[in-house]
Amino acid sequence: MPAVRSVTVYAGSSTRASAEYLALASELGRALAREGWVVVYGGARVGLMGALADAALAVGGRVEGVILDTFARVAHASLHDLVTVHDMRSRKAGLAHRGDAYVVLPGGFGTLEELSEILVERQLAMHHRPLVLVNHAGFWDPLLALIDRQVASGLVKEKYRQLLTVVPDVAGVVAAIVDYARGDAPDAPVIDGDDKLRG
Repeated sequence: MPAVRSVTVYAGSSTRASAEYLALASELGRALAREGWVVVYGGARVGLMGALADAALAVGGRVEGVILDTFARVAHASLHDLVTVHDMRSRKAGLAHRGDAYVVLPGGFGTLEELSEILVERQLAMHHRPLVLVNHAGFWDPLLALIDRQVASGLVKEKYRQLLTVVPDVAGVVAAIVDYARGDAPDAPVIDGDDKLRG
């Protein structure tokens, strides 16, 4: 069975995030820490990122971050490990390599980019880790509708829908990762010969 020691979380860092989304991030941070999983994230002390880290640390969890040097002014000062990098490619690679599972909270363009990259890498069998999308209050409904349209248009194969595990809440996140660790998660679809050349 695959071991889960750490979970990489992608989330927004906007200081204008609503209290509802901040509370969701805090709940996730506490839940992951209480499961004994290291929380890996973008290293900021603001927005959903900051709420996630603060909550995990408050219950004794280990939290690690990877942050751009240009964002050092908003880096969290209390992390167990914080890596500073010079470009986004290095940051995304650092976050991806540290996680045994991936969770996506509400966020902006950066979160969407990170989700897309991890999803494509899963599609191409570059990893087999779970990718869990937290569709709190329907936040990601427009993206899911776009995926449905991509499938209906023949641009994405139907079988790749299952690569993205969609859950409504933090309890669903924990259950999805536990299922993966127990070997109960659905098998990944088999890649066809031309799948590495097209979506």
